[in-house]
Amino acid sequence: MSGRDEQLWDDLIERTRGRLGAMVEQFLTRTMADPCYADSELTVEDLRCASEESFTAILDSLRTDGTTLRLASIAESLGTRRARQSVPLDSLLRAVRHEFTVLWDHLAEPPSGADPALLVRNAGRVWTTVDEFAARVQEHYLAEQLAIEQADADLQRQYLSQLFAATRPTEAALERIAGALRIPLSGNFCVAVVSRDDGVVVHRRIRGAVRSAQSFLAHDLGHHTLFVWPTDEVALGRLVSPMKEFFAGMAVAVAPVARGLARVRESAAAAREIMIDLPMDSTGVATLSDRWRSVTRHLLAGVGCDLGQIVFPYLEKCTDLERRKILETVGTYLETGSLGDTGRVLNCHRNTVLNRLNAFEKYTGLDVQRPYDAAAVIIALEWQGTRP
Repeated sequence: MSGRDEQLWDDLIERTRGRLGAMVEQFLTRTMADPCYADSELTVEDLRCASEESFTAILDSLRTDGTTLRLASIAESLGTRRARQSVPLDSLLRAVRHEFTVLWDHLAEPPSGADPALLVRNAGRVWTTVDEFAARVQEHYLAEQLAIEQADADLQRQYLSQLFAATRPTEAALERIAGALRIPLSGNFCVAVVSRDDGVVVHRRIRGAVRSAQSFLAHDLGHHTLFVWPTDEVALGRLVSPMKEFFAGMAVAVAPVARGLARVRESAAAAREIMIDLPMDSTGVATLSDRWRSVTRHLLAGVGCDLGQIVFPYLEKCTDLERRKILETVGTYLETGSLGDTGRVLNCHRNTVLNRLNAFEKYTGLDVQRPYDAAAVIIALEWQGTRP
Protein backbone atom coordinates (compact mmCIF):
# COMPACT_ATOMS: atom_id res chain seq x y z
CA MET A 1 0.00 0.00 0.00
CA SER A 2 1.02 3.62 -0.55
CA GLY A 3 1.81 5.82 2.39
CA ARG A 4 -1.58 7.49 1.95
CA ASP A 5 -3.41 4.13 1.96
CA GLU A 6 -1.47 2.99 5.02
CA GLN A 7 -2.57 6.07 6.94
CA LEU A 8 -6.21 5.65 5.86
CA TRP A 9 -6.11 2.00 6.85
CA ASP A 10 -4.58 2.70 10.26
CA ASP A 11 -7.17 5.41 10.87
CA LEU A 12 -9.96 2.94 9.99
CA ILE A 13 -8.50 0.36 12.40
CA GLU A 14 -8.49 2.90 15.24
CA ARG A 15 -12.06 4.05 14.53
CA THR A 16 -13.14 0.39 14.59
CA ARG A 17 -11.28 -0.11 17.87
CA GLY A 18 -13.54 2.60 19.31
CA ARG A 19 -16.51 0.25 18.77
CA LEU A 20 -14.87 -2.65 20.60
CA GLY A 21 -17.72 -2.95 23.12
CA ALA A 22 -20.35 -3.25 20.39
CA MET A 23 -18.22 -5.81 18.53
CA VAL A 24 -17.88 -7.95 21.64
CA GLU A 25 -21.63 -7.91 22.33
CA GLN A 26 -22.40 -8.81 18.72
CA PHE A 27 -19.91 -11.67 18.91
CA LEU A 28 -21.46 -12.93 22.17
CA THR A 29 -24.95 -12.90 20.66
CA ARG A 30 -23.84 -15.03 17.72
CA THR A 31 -21.68 -17.39 19.75
CA MET A 32 -24.24 -18.06 22.48
CA ALA A 33 -26.68 -19.21 19.78
CA ASP A 34 -24.52 -22.34 19.53
CA PRO A 35 -25.99 -24.92 21.99
CA CYS A 36 -22.49 -26.21 22.75
CA TYR A 37 -21.65 -22.80 24.20
CA ALA A 38 -25.07 -22.06 25.67
CA ASP A 39 -25.15 -25.41 27.50
CA SER A 40 -21.50 -25.37 28.58
CA GLU A 41 -20.04 -24.31 31.90
CA LEU A 42 -18.40 -21.29 30.29
CA THR A 43 -19.46 -17.97 31.78
CA VAL A 44 -20.43 -14.95 29.72
CA GLU A 45 -17.66 -13.06 31.47
CA ASP A 46 -15.10 -15.64 30.29
CA LEU A 47 -16.33 -15.29 26.71
CA ARG A 48 -16.41 -11.51 26.93
CA CYS A 49 -12.84 -11.24 28.22
CA ALA A 50 -11.54 -13.69 25.61
CA SER A 51 -13.38 -11.81 22.86
CA GLU A 52 -12.01 -8.43 23.98
CA GLU A 53 -8.48 -9.86 24.00
CA SER A 54 -8.88 -11.44 20.57
CA PHE A 55 -10.42 -8.39 18.88
CA THR A 56 -7.79 -6.09 20.39
CA ALA A 57 -4.91 -8.33 19.26
CA ILE A 58 -6.42 -8.76 15.77
CA LEU A 59 -6.81 -5.02 15.38
CA ASP A 60 -3.24 -4.49 16.60
CA SER A 61 -1.93 -7.00 14.08
CA LEU A 62 -3.91 -5.39 11.22
CA ARG A 63 -2.15 -2.06 11.61
CA THR A 64 0.57 -1.42 9.05
CA ASP A 65 3.14 -1.53 11.84
CA GLY A 66 1.35 -4.39 13.59
CA THR A 67 2.73 -7.71 14.86
CA THR A 68 1.05 -11.08 15.40
CA LEU A 69 3.13 -12.05 18.44
CA ARG A 70 0.40 -11.18 20.94
CA LEU A 71 -2.24 -12.81 18.76
CA ALA A 72 -0.19 -16.03 18.73
CA SER A 73 0.02 -15.97 22.53
CA ILE A 74 -3.74 -15.45 22.81
CA ALA A 75 -4.35 -18.33 20.37
CA GLU A 76 -2.27 -20.67 22.54
CA SER A 77 -4.09 -19.64 25.70
CA LEU A 78 -7.55 -19.82 24.09
CA GLY A 79 -7.04 -23.21 22.42
CA THR A 80 -5.59 -24.75 25.57
CA ARG A 81 -8.32 -23.34 27.83
CA ARG A 82 -11.22 -24.41 25.60
CA ALA A 83 -9.82 -27.96 25.34
CA ARG A 84 -9.75 -28.16 29.13
CA GLN A 85 -13.31 -26.81 29.23
CA SER A 86 -14.41 -29.55 26.76
CA VAL A 87 -15.76 -27.10 24.19
CA PRO A 88 -16.15 -29.02 20.90
CA LEU A 89 -13.50 -28.00 18.36
CA ASP A 90 -16.08 -27.28 15.62
CA SER A 91 -17.91 -24.87 17.92
CA LEU A 92 -14.66 -23.19 18.91
CA LEU A 93 -13.59 -22.63 15.31
CA ARG A 94 -17.04 -21.32 14.37
CA ALA A 95 -16.75 -18.83 17.22
CA VAL A 96 -13.31 -17.70 16.01
CA ARG A 97 -14.67 -17.18 12.52
CA HIS A 98 -17.57 -15.19 13.94
CA GLU A 99 -14.87 -12.72 14.91
CA PHE A 100 -14.00 -12.25 11.25
CA THR A 101 -17.59 -11.52 10.22
CA VAL A 102 -18.17 -9.22 13.20
CA LEU A 103 -14.91 -7.36 12.54
CA TRP A 104 -15.65 -7.03 8.84
CA ASP A 105 -19.16 -5.76 9.54
CA HIS A 106 -17.72 -2.96 11.68
CA LEU A 107 -14.90 -2.15 9.27
CA ALA A 108 -17.39 -1.83 6.43
CA GLU A 109 -20.12 0.11 8.29
CA PRO A 110 -20.94 3.45 6.55
CA PRO A 111 -20.22 5.47 9.75
CA SER A 112 -16.64 4.22 9.60
CA GLY A 113 -16.13 6.23 6.44
CA ALA A 114 -14.06 3.47 4.86
CA ASP A 115 -13.23 3.70 1.19
CA PRO A 116 -14.75 0.56 -0.46
CA ALA A 117 -11.68 0.18 -2.64
CA LEU A 118 -9.45 0.30 0.45
CA LEU A 119 -11.57 -2.45 2.06
CA VAL A 120 -11.32 -4.62 -1.02
CA ARG A 121 -7.54 -4.23 -1.11
CA ASN A 122 -7.29 -5.27 2.56
CA ALA A 123 -9.97 -7.98 2.66
CA GLY A 124 -7.41 -10.74 2.13
CA ARG A 125 -5.24 -9.34 4.90
CA VAL A 126 -8.14 -9.39 7.38
CA TRP A 127 -9.18 -12.90 6.40
CA THR A 128 -5.61 -14.25 6.49
CA THR A 129 -5.04 -12.80 9.96
CA VAL A 130 -8.19 -14.35 11.40
CA ASP A 131 -7.62 -17.62 9.55
CA GLU A 132 -4.07 -17.93 10.90
CA PHE A 133 -5.43 -17.14 14.35
CA ALA A 134 -8.00 -19.94 13.97
CA ALA A 135 -5.30 -22.35 12.78
CA ARG A 136 -3.15 -21.58 15.83
CA VAL A 137 -6.13 -21.96 18.16
CA GLN A 138 -6.86 -25.37 16.60
CA GLU A 139 -3.22 -26.45 16.88
CA HIS A 140 -3.04 -25.70 20.59
CA TYR A 141 -6.52 -27.12 21.23
CA LEU A 142 -5.55 -30.46 19.65
CA ALA A 143 -2.23 -30.55 21.49
CA GLU A 144 -3.95 -29.97 24.84
CA GLN A 145 -6.71 -32.45 24.01
CA LEU A 146 -4.08 -35.10 23.25
CA ALA A 147 -2.30 -34.35 26.52
CA ILE A 148 -5.60 -34.64 28.41
CA GLU A 149 -6.45 -37.93 26.70
CA GLN A 150 -3.02 -39.35 27.48
CA ALA A 151 -3.27 -38.27 31.11
CA ASP A 152 -6.76 -39.77 31.38
CA ALA A 153 -5.58 -42.98 29.71
CA ASP A 154 -2.66 -43.25 32.14
CA LEU A 155 -5.02 -42.70 35.07
CA GLN A 156 -7.43 -45.30 33.73
CA ARG A 157 -4.66 -47.85 33.25
CA GLN A 158 -3.34 -47.26 36.74
CA TYR A 159 -6.64 -47.69 38.55
CA LEU A 160 -8.11 -50.38 36.29
CA SER A 161 -4.93 -52.39 36.85
CA GLN A 162 -5.68 -52.16 40.56
CA LEU A 163 -9.28 -53.25 39.97
CA PHE A 164 -8.21 -56.30 37.96
CA ALA A 165 -5.11 -57.17 39.97
CA ALA A 166 -4.59 -60.77 41.10
CA THR A 167 -5.53 -59.74 44.63
CA ARG A 168 -9.11 -58.55 44.97
CA PRO A 169 -9.16 -54.88 46.02
CA THR A 170 -10.46 -54.01 49.46
CA GLU A 171 -13.56 -51.87 49.99
CA ALA A 172 -11.33 -48.88 50.74
CA ALA A 173 -9.37 -49.49 47.53
CA LEU A 174 -12.61 -49.74 45.54
CA GLU A 175 -13.68 -46.38 46.92
CA ARG A 176 -10.37 -44.84 45.81
CA ILE A 177 -10.70 -46.41 42.36
CA ALA A 178 -14.27 -45.18 41.94
CA GLY A 179 -13.30 -41.68 43.06
CA ALA A 180 -10.27 -41.48 40.78
CA LEU A 181 -12.22 -42.73 37.75
CA ARG A 182 -15.28 -40.60 38.60
CA ILE A 183 -17.65 -43.56 38.51
CA PRO A 184 -20.28 -44.69 41.06
CA LEU A 185 -19.10 -47.34 43.51
CA SER A 186 -22.54 -48.95 43.83
CA GLY A 187 -23.87 -48.28 40.32
CA ASN A 188 -24.58 -50.77 37.54
CA PHE A 189 -21.96 -51.33 34.83
CA CYS A 190 -22.05 -52.78 31.34
CA VAL A 191 -18.98 -54.86 30.52
CA ALA A 192 -18.03 -55.78 26.96
CA VAL A 193 -15.00 -57.38 25.31
CA VAL A 194 -13.88 -57.14 21.68
CA SER A 195 -10.74 -58.19 19.83
CA ARG A 196 -7.74 -55.86 20.11
CA ASP A 197 -8.13 -54.73 16.47
CA ASP A 198 -11.81 -53.98 16.94
CA GLY A 199 -10.92 -52.19 20.17
CA VAL A 200 -9.06 -49.57 18.11
CA VAL A 201 -12.22 -48.99 16.05
CA VAL A 202 -14.38 -48.71 19.17
CA HIS A 203 -11.92 -46.20 20.69
CA ARG A 204 -12.19 -44.07 17.53
CA ARG A 205 -15.98 -44.17 17.54
CA ILE A 206 -16.14 -43.27 21.22
CA ARG A 207 -13.79 -40.31 20.74
CA GLY A 208 -16.11 -39.04 18.02
CA ALA A 209 -18.98 -38.95 20.51
CA VAL A 210 -17.76 -36.27 22.91
CA ARG A 211 -20.59 -36.57 25.42
CA SER A 212 -20.21 -40.35 25.68
CA ALA A 213 -16.42 -40.56 25.70
CA GLN A 214 -15.94 -39.54 29.33
CA SER A 215 -18.12 -42.37 30.69
CA PHE A 216 -16.22 -45.20 28.95
CA LEU A 217 -13.32 -47.04 30.57
CA ALA A 218 -11.03 -49.28 28.51
CA HIS A 219 -8.57 -51.92 29.67
CA ASP A 220 -6.07 -53.95 27.66
CA LEU A 221 -6.48 -57.72 28.07
CA GLY A 222 -3.75 -58.73 25.64
CA HIS A 223 -5.55 -60.14 22.61
CA HIS A 224 -8.76 -58.40 23.67
CA THR A 225 -9.92 -54.98 24.83
CA LEU A 226 -12.34 -54.56 27.71
CA PHE A 227 -14.84 -51.69 27.85
CA VAL A 228 -16.76 -50.72 30.99
CA TRP A 229 -19.37 -47.99 31.36
CA PRO A 230 -22.09 -47.06 33.87
CA THR A 231 -25.63 -48.02 32.90
CA ASP A 232 -29.19 -47.76 34.15
CA GLU A 233 -29.98 -51.06 32.45
CA VAL A 234 -30.53 -54.15 34.56
CA ALA A 235 -31.17 -56.62 31.71
CA LEU A 236 -28.51 -59.25 31.11
CA GLY A 237 -26.16 -58.67 28.20
CA ARG A 238 -28.12 -55.99 26.40
CA LEU A 239 -26.59 -53.12 24.44
CA VAL A 240 -28.70 -50.01 23.96
CA SER A 241 -28.11 -46.96 21.77
CA PRO A 242 -25.78 -45.22 21.38
CA MET A 243 -23.52 -47.92 22.84
CA LYS A 244 -24.53 -50.59 20.33
CA GLU A 245 -23.47 -48.30 17.46
CA PHE A 246 -19.95 -48.22 18.90
CA PHE A 247 -19.72 -52.02 18.46
CA ALA A 248 -21.55 -52.30 15.11
CA GLY A 249 -20.11 -54.71 12.56
CA MET A 250 -17.90 -56.67 14.97
CA ALA A 251 -18.06 -59.51 17.46
CA VAL A 252 -18.66 -58.26 20.99
CA ALA A 253 -19.07 -60.35 24.13
CA VAL A 254 -21.34 -58.72 26.69
CA ALA A 255 -21.41 -60.00 30.26
CA PRO A 256 -24.34 -59.82 32.66
CA VAL A 257 -24.63 -56.33 34.14
CA ALA A 258 -22.22 -55.84 37.06
CA ARG A 259 -24.16 -54.57 40.06
CA GLY A 260 -21.55 -52.50 41.81
CA LEU A 261 -17.90 -51.83 40.97
CA ALA A 262 -16.82 -54.86 43.03
CA ARG A 263 -18.65 -57.16 40.57
CA VAL A 264 -16.98 -55.74 37.46
CA ARG A 265 -14.13 -58.26 37.88
CA GLU A 266 -16.51 -61.20 37.55
CA SER A 267 -18.35 -59.64 34.61
CA ALA A 268 -15.04 -58.96 32.87
CA ALA A 269 -13.99 -62.59 33.32
CA ALA A 270 -17.35 -63.75 31.94
CA ALA A 271 -17.14 -61.43 28.91
CA ARG A 272 -13.64 -62.64 28.13
CA GLU A 273 -14.67 -66.31 28.33
CA ILE A 274 -17.60 -65.62 26.01
CA MET A 275 -15.29 -63.89 23.52
CA ILE A 276 -12.72 -66.70 23.64
CA ASP A 277 -15.51 -69.20 23.02
CA LEU A 278 -16.81 -67.46 19.87
CA PRO A 279 -16.10 -69.09 16.49
CA MET A 280 -13.77 -67.31 14.08
CA ASP A 281 -15.35 -64.56 11.92
CA SER A 282 -18.27 -64.11 14.33
CA THR A 283 -20.15 -60.82 14.34
CA GLY A 284 -22.84 -59.35 16.55
CA VAL A 285 -23.51 -59.41 20.26
CA ALA A 286 -22.85 -62.63 22.18
CA THR A 287 -24.19 -62.96 25.72
CA LEU A 288 -23.93 -65.51 28.49
CA SER A 289 -27.49 -66.65 27.81
CA ASP A 290 -26.46 -67.35 24.18
CA ARG A 291 -23.16 -69.06 24.89
CA TRP A 292 -23.40 -70.67 28.35
CA ARG A 293 -23.52 -74.22 27.04
CA SER A 294 -20.44 -73.84 24.87
CA VAL A 295 -18.56 -71.85 27.53
CA THR A 296 -19.35 -74.47 30.15
CA ARG A 297 -18.18 -77.24 27.84
CA HIS A 298 -14.85 -75.48 27.20
CA LEU A 299 -14.26 -74.73 30.87
CA LEU A 300 -15.04 -78.30 31.94
CA ALA A 301 -12.81 -79.65 29.19
CA GLY A 302 -10.02 -77.42 30.48
CA VAL A 303 -10.01 -79.33 33.77
CA GLY A 304 -10.49 -82.73 32.15
CA CYS A 305 -14.22 -83.01 32.84
CA ASP A 306 -15.78 -84.23 29.60
CA LEU A 307 -19.50 -84.67 30.31
CA GLY A 308 -19.73 -86.63 27.10
CA GLN A 309 -18.20 -89.49 29.06
CA ILE A 310 -21.37 -89.87 31.14
CA VAL A 311 -23.44 -90.38 27.98
CA PHE A 312 -21.71 -91.65 24.87
CA PRO A 313 -19.76 -94.69 26.13
CA TYR A 314 -23.05 -96.14 27.44
CA LEU A 315 -24.72 -95.74 24.05
CA GLU A 316 -22.13 -97.95 22.36
CA LYS A 317 -24.38 -100.88 23.25
CA CYS A 318 -26.94 -99.59 20.74
CA THR A 319 -26.97 -100.12 17.01
CA ASP A 320 -25.94 -97.08 14.96
CA LEU A 321 -29.54 -96.49 13.89
CA GLU A 322 -30.92 -96.80 17.42
CA ARG A 323 -28.22 -94.48 18.81
CA ARG A 324 -28.91 -91.88 16.13
CA LYS A 325 -32.68 -91.92 16.77
CA ILE A 326 -32.26 -91.75 20.55
CA LEU A 327 -29.87 -88.78 20.35
CA GLU A 328 -32.09 -87.01 17.82
CA THR A 329 -35.08 -87.44 20.09
CA VAL A 330 -33.22 -86.38 23.25
CA GLY A 331 -31.81 -83.29 21.53
CA THR A 332 -35.20 -82.26 20.16
CA TYR A 333 -36.90 -82.83 23.52
CA LEU A 334 -34.31 -80.67 25.28
CA GLU A 335 -35.05 -77.93 22.75
CA THR A 336 -38.85 -78.10 22.98
CA GLY A 337 -39.40 -79.34 26.55
CA SER A 338 -42.50 -81.15 25.34
CA LEU A 339 -43.20 -84.74 24.36
CA GLY A 340 -45.95 -83.68 21.98
CA ASP A 341 -43.87 -80.96 20.30
CA THR A 342 -40.94 -83.34 19.95
CA GLY A 343 -43.21 -85.87 18.24
CA ARG A 344 -44.49 -83.22 15.81
CA VAL A 345 -40.96 -82.09 14.96
CA LEU A 346 -39.76 -85.66 14.38
CA ASN A 347 -43.03 -86.79 12.79
CA CYS A 348 -43.53 -89.65 15.24
CA HIS A 349 -46.04 -90.61 17.95
CA ARG A 350 -45.74 -89.23 21.49
CA ASN A 351 -45.30 -92.76 22.82
CA THR A 352 -42.38 -93.28 20.45
CA VAL A 353 -40.72 -90.19 21.91
CA LEU A 354 -41.30 -91.46 25.43
CA ASN A 355 -39.93 -94.90 24.56
CA ARG A 356 -36.72 -93.37 23.16
CA LEU A 357 -36.27 -91.17 26.24
CA ASN A 358 -36.78 -94.24 28.42
CA ALA A 359 -34.20 -96.10 26.34
CA PHE A 360 -31.75 -93.23 26.85
CA GLU A 361 -32.32 -93.48 30.61
CA LYS A 362 -31.89 -97.23 30.54
CA TYR A 363 -28.49 -96.98 28.81
CA THR A 364 -27.09 -93.91 30.62
CA GLY A 365 -29.02 -93.66 33.88
CA LEU A 366 -29.95 -90.04 33.02
CA ASP A 367 -33.59 -88.96 32.87
CA VAL A 368 -33.78 -85.82 30.72
CA GLN A 369 -37.21 -85.04 32.20
CA ARG A 370 -35.37 -84.24 35.45
CA PRO A 371 -33.79 -80.74 35.37
CA TYR A 372 -30.42 -81.74 36.86
CA ASP A 373 -29.99 -84.64 34.45
CA ALA A 374 -31.19 -82.48 31.55
CA ALA A 375 -28.54 -79.82 32.29
CA ALA A 376 -25.75 -82.41 32.26
CA VAL A 377 -27.02 -83.96 29.01
CA ILE A 378 -27.27 -80.54 27.36
CA ILE A 379 -23.55 -79.99 28.01
CA ALA A 380 -22.73 -83.54 26.95
CA LEU A 381 -24.51 -83.11 23.62
CA GLU A 382 -22.80 -79.72 23.15
CA TRP A 383 -19.45 -81.47 23.54
CA GLN A 384 -20.26 -83.87 20.72
CA GLY A 385 -21.57 -81.12 18.46
CA THR A 386 -25.16 -82.31 18.88
CA ARG A 387 -26.75 -79.05 19.99
CA PRO A 388 -29.97 -79.48 21.99
